Amino acid sequence: MKIKHLDGLYNRSVFRIMTMILFFLFLGVGNTFSNVNASNAPDEQLQQGKKIKGVVRDETGEPIIGANVIEKGTSNGLITDLDGAFSLEVKPGSTLVISYIGYISQEIPITDNTTTLNIKLVEDSKTLDEVVVVGYGTMKKSDLTGSVSSFRKKDMNQGVNSSLSGLLQGKAAGVQVTQASAEPGGGITIQVRGAGSVNAESGPLYVVDGLPIETSNVVSGSGNGMPGMRVARSPISNINPADIESIEILKDASATAIYGARGANGVVLVTTKKGASGKMKVNYSGFVGMQVKKDMIEVLNAEDYKRILNEIQATPGSNVSDSEIVGEIQDGGTDWQNEMLRTAVVQSHSLSFTGGTEKTKFFTSLNYFDQDGIMKNTNYKRYDGRVNLDYKEDRFNFGTNITASYTHDDIVPIGFSTNEEGSALYAARGFDPTLRTFNDDGTYQTSSLINLDNPLALLNGKTSQTSTYRTLGTAFLEYTILKGWTVKANLGFDYINSRRDSYVSEITKSGKAKSGIASILTGTRSNYLTEFTTNYNRDLPHNSSINAMAGFTYQKFSYNSFDGNGSGFPVDEIMTNNMGMADPSLYGMGSSKNNNKLMSYIGRVNYNMFDVLLFTATLRIDGSSRFGKNNRFGYFPSGAVAWKLHQHDFIKNLNVFSNLKARASFGRTGNQDIGNFLSIVTYGTGAKMVLDGKPVVSFGPQRIANPDLKWETTEQINVGLDMGFFDNRLSVSLDYFQKNTFDMLFNKPIPASTGYTSIMQNVGNIRNRGFELTLDSRNFVGAFTWNTSLNLSTLKNKVTDLSGLAEIIHGDAGQSTSDFAIIREGEALNSFFGYQTAGIWQSEEEIQAADLKYAVKPGDVHYVDQNGDGVINSEDRVVLGKSIPSFTFGLTNELSYKNFTLNFFIDGATGFKILNNAIVETLYPVSHRRNRLAEPYLNRWTEDNPSNKWPSFVNLAGRQGGKGVCDLSVEDGSYIRLQTVQLSYNVPLKSNKIFSKLGFYILGQNLLTLTGYSGQDPTLNSNGNSTLKVDFNAYPSYRTFSFGVEIGF
Repeated sequence: MKIKHLDGLYNRSVFRIMTMILFFLFLGVGNTFSNVNASNAPDEQLQQGKKIKGVVRDETGEPIIGANVIEKGTSNGLITDLDGAFSLEVKPGSTLVISYIGYISQEIPITDNTTTLNIKLVEDSKTLDEVVVVGYGTMKKSDLTGSVSSFRKKDMNQGVNSSLSGLLQGKAAGVQVTQASAEPGGGITIQVRGAGSVNAESGPLYVVDGLPIETSNVVSGSGNGMPGMRVARSPISNINPADIESIEILKDASATAIYGARGANGVVLVTTKKGASGKMKVNYSGFVGMQVKKDMIEVLNAEDYKRILNEIQATPGSNVSDSEIVGEIQDGGTDWQNEMLRTAVVQSHSLSFTGGTEKTKFFTSLNYFDQDGIMKNTNYKRYDGRVNLDYKEDRFNFGTNITASYTHDDIVPIGFSTNEEGSALYAARGFDPTLRTFNDDGTYQTSSLINLDNPLALLNGKTSQTSTYRTLGTAFLEYTILKGWTVKANLGFDYINSRRDSYVSEITKSGKAKSGIASILTGTRSNYLTEFTTNYNRDLPHNSSINAMAGFTYQKFSYNSFDGNGSGFPVDEIMTNNMGMADPSLYGMGSSKNNNKLMSYIGRVNYNMFDVLLFTATLRIDGSSRFGKNNRFGYFPSGAVAWKLHQHDFIKNLNVFSNLKARASFGRTGNQDIGNFLSIVTYGTGAKMVLDGKPVVSFGPQRIANPDLKWETTEQINVGLDMGFFDNRLSVSLDYFQKNTFDMLFNKPIPASTGYTSIMQNVGNIRNRGFELTLDSRNFVGAFTWNTSLNLSTLKNKVTDLSGLAEIIHGDAGQSTSDFAIIREGEALNSFFGYQTAGIWQSEEEIQAADLKYAVKPGDVHYVDQNGDGVINSEDRVVLGKSIPSFTFGLTNELSYKNFTLNFFIDGATGFKILNNAIVETLYPVSHRRNRLAEPYLNRWTEDNPSNKWPSFVNLAGRQGGKGVCDLSVEDGSYIRLQTVQLSYNVPLKSNKIFSKLGFYILGQNLLTLTGYSGQDPTLNSNGNSTLKVDFNAYPSYRTFSFGVEIGF
């Protein structure tokens, strides 16, 4: 009652005044449209018409402003005014259709006696009847027994999203979306309910319009002389987000078991837009925006660089020679990071056509996306088109969906390579800021004191372009044998062809040494699906029903690649356009070809008993060519039950719940995404030798065969509760899950006497468990609406078994960072492993009182001697934290008044850490003259500034080198981020004869991040592995501001 009172108060006061102002503002626009439409109407039609007047109100009696009133089957219509009133001339015997967002539409027949209408629209609270996509079918949301997150366009992230993964970031409980790289078209990783693998792929299976697609990159590697990139380009960026109708994320085993050996990491079902019957509609949507740098890493400027480095050189005990004293600052110095950045433009345009008859429906679209990166020479373009056709007559139903796209990347490689081979960004953060860009002769200036190339020479001299063509399509034919019994054939294909051209110019050090280096890398990846299913539906007495589905699928994946490189070119202008001009003695090439097949049998039964108890049973049998001959087939069953408690009188009598459903499921899924040939012996080149005076390259086995190799298996239990309150204005879903992954694929060490160091085996277990909460609330309804969506999730990841191995220590990043991650029973997967500190040694008295067995000086880091043996070495390392967040959340609020809508989205995470490798290199720089992070050096320990956090940096590497991975560099990555704010306005149209829709919006993205993390951006992970987050040479993050328009005809 309180809500309704406030709602009415708003309508009668401030909001009504605002609406009147807006109404008169746009009255001219509306009248213009009205006059145009009137002039086109034949006089005889107006004379035969009948004028209908009326008022449209909501359930509280408040008028609904802007409701659509249309004569059915025509374009004759208008919207209600400030009082909810309308007056429309229609033909006798016609039907009026009244609709408004968030309310159930009404159709009212017009008789000879109809003159005035009082219409009450009822709020649409039938979200439980919404149909969601599940594997190999659809189901009412109210009948789900598994854990499924479903999103429509309005639920997804708005703004600049180059791929569909970005639409989901922060939107689904239990789904962690990590931006691996902020560059245009950069990679994104998704994890559903934690990580369950060390060597196999940990991302979900993507299914686009019924076709499971492979997300491996077509072209791997960056080319000779180019920095190696750990962040793969987004493999699904070819799919245009504007064409997506809905996305479902299957999370528990009951939902994912239907995909068997590929369902262990969750399944993302993507459904693209389809046609609708009626007059052809044309829609245009587009935006243009600008991107500006955000939260850059601060290194020493020229003045501070000269002062501090010279102070360190002059300090007693320093090992820096006089030759490394910083001299004159040239032309005020250079901010190398700023020199390679720019304000970048992004734009997108989408044009779609839809229409058809009751039998034949079509949808087609043409799209263009163009995003410049904030680093110069970076860009991502996508051109794509799609055609969807559906035909239905009597017992036949046919449909086809084809998407074709072309993408082009301009890349400035960002990677973990160091020194002269490092990236432009790496050099910009380490190069001497006292130098100017060019020498007097116009060449790029370098320094003999730093083994780095000029950052701008790398930016302009190491270039890479990638062109990718992709065609993806499905076609199905469905036939109804008897009522409720159908058979369906489904065919699909996905063909990708890609080429990367890289060139290292002579303006760089490495390019000059080899007279230019050119590389061409090509790859083709294809995927073909044949599928036959049969489906039986039958309604039973007493409000019961049964659905059964069975089928067979066969899918083949093929891949081939070729790469070639050359150097010794006469001029740089040739680049990769004529490889024949390279020095023939310096050619290199390689090729690869492989395929794998998957054959499966599937079955599922859903039984609804009295619309109270729901049962689901699923079985999939998968046969994969990737595994050993003794384990070709795997069996993946699941079962689930749900209980609609709100159907019972004892719940109804509480007058609390409008919906109450308990769910429980258990099932088994697999992960076969490990690459090909790991179960068999493969051969490759071996040692080189000379026989009979001729050079010979040997040929031998590369691994030991394992005929028992099989997929990783995950068993998952899920218990959930779905609740609705206040006629489902408040909906709550709560889930608890536990995933146990066993038979992990791992390279187990074996005795060197075998001739090998390891064998791929199924060993080890990992457990993930946690809670998920999703809340949707319609806080206010009526002229003013306020909707809130909140998702929360917790996650605890633990390695529970390593099959006798004590621990596995691994990891490398940059030049001096290695063995910083540990896999150990009882700890989270890939926990950080390093040294603990206890501040800074302040005085000689403190050092002598500690009775140390190693040399330190005041101003050195005080590392903790964990085992008390008097020395600091690798035995003193401890677990410093983990990369997998313990808690994540996403919060969306949408407020609408009349034709204005304000939407803002906040997300966050806590309970995880990041290795800031820039701090490692700042603690122990490769050479004295390298630049480094500003904050530690501006606040370093000196006798006048006895800091207890940052050392003096005087000969630190000489006494304490190799200990950079510590609690100073492994930082808390917790954050809260204001991700998007969007203000939109839908223009009120007097008639829809010209425009059916006209709207504008302004949007800001990545606006504010609250965090204690000192690095680039806690939401990024340049290591590419979501279980091991490393911040090193990450592409700079940015804010985006855009203006968009949506027009319907």
